[in-house]
Amino acid sequence: MQVEYCAELFKNDGTFVSGIAKSLKRGMAAEWSRELSVKVHAGHCRVAGLGYRVGAPVGYGLRRLMVDESEHSKGFLKRSQFKALQSDRVRLQPGSVEEAAVVRIIFDQFVNGRKSYSDIRRQLNDAGIANHNGRPWTDGMIPTILANENYIGKTVYNRTSRRLGQKLVKNPDHAWVRGAAAIEPIVDPGIFARAQKLLAERRVEIPEDEMLLRLRLALRRRGKLNSRIINETLGLNHVSSYVKHFGSLRKAYALIGYVSPRDCDWIDTREFWAAEQARHATELAEVLRKDLGLRPELAQDGIGVDVEGRRVVSFLVARRLARRGADHAAQWKSYRRQISSGLLAVMRLDAANREIEDYVLLPASLRSGRYVWLASGSLRRHRGALYRERGTLFAAIKATLAKTTRAAPTSSAPPKKRSRSGQPKAKGFGGRRSRCGGTKSHR
Repeated sequence: MQVEYCAELFKNDGTFVSGIAKSLKRGMAAEWSRELSVKVHAGHCRVAGLGYRVGAPVGYGLRRLMVDESEHSKGFLKRSQFKALQSDRVRLQPGSVEEAAVVRIIFDQFVNGRKSYSDIRRQLNDAGIANHNGRPWTDGMIPTILANENYIGKTVYNRTSRRLGQKLVKNPDHAWVRGAAAIEPIVDPGIFARAQKLLAERRVEIPEDEMLLRLRLALRRRGKLNSRIINETLGLNHVSSYVKHFGSLRKAYALIGYVSPRDCDWIDTREFWAAEQARHATELAEVLRKDLGLRPELAQDGIGVDVEGRRVVSFLVARRLARRGADHAAQWKSYRRQISSGLLAVMRLDAANREIEDYVLLPASLRSGRYVWLASGSLRRHRGALYRERGTLFAAIKATLAKTTRAAPTSSAPPKKRSRSGQPKAKGFGGRRSRCGGTKSHR
């Protein structure tokens, strides 16, 4: 498409002069945007320094009050509401008395009771107290409240910033903009200061070499490693920290020379088998479209087939578990997800979990659960059928769906009523036959 500039002095004719002019104008526009972003950021810092609210929604126990240039109240702002006039400002106000009491309880439990984040969260949820979003509390919300200076009457701005075209960065404490006496305090400043000290003591920055050294010492003492041992051992970082620093627990294990006895091959091949499930579902949908004339669609999860918005078939992959002994029967385990309707076509893998050994078709009435457990002798109990080839599996699915399709009514018109003799009732009279053989009319 040829772009014509209607507000520029040059023509976009592809010449050397027009190319230079376009590049120059674009560079000037980008520089103007950068200068404007600096001015806007400076204006936000000035407004925040005066004690007004600038930025994201408030936390628990706080409300936003919109005031005009004369500090007259114009009402509270709800979630997703913003001021309409440039001259208006937003101030913070404490919430209800009950919310303020909950905030004080959180600080008291953390400072005086020395409770953990999980204990405080569990206590609030057990009491039926919802957070500011109307949902249950999580562990991450507790330290956010404990570090919020709004509860001691201060507004804080510029803790993080993102310049135009740059990434979000955390600013040092001396770059923060605080507005003192901007809100009536909810928590005593002394308790807040003690909470900040405890928060600083709980967070300790450990270098990656030290993290691996402590992990190696824990391995020497315990003889093995797993997520539970790492989280319960004092002095070790949480499992999430090892995943964040090294990519995964197995990569951290490899750096200390430890090989987990857990079979992780299934995790490595998860994407491959997900693609196999999608391929089977796509091929089955094409068979149903050609042979039965249906209009199948792939499910949103990619592993099933839907017909008229109803799940009819779902493909699952069952990995073979290691045998406990020579006399134990082979067992397969498959993750069912949240599937509760339709046929289940389970692809059972071989002993090495590399190839598909056979297929098992389970009925839709199978008892729901997160996992499907299969064994050589459990097919009769599950009313399942075993198939060696994919073609025979598709034929069985097609036959089952053909029966259900024929059993369903083909039209939306109600069936005709029949008399006791089996003949349709005659039209014209809506009366019913009396015992003497006549008809009794309805008035």
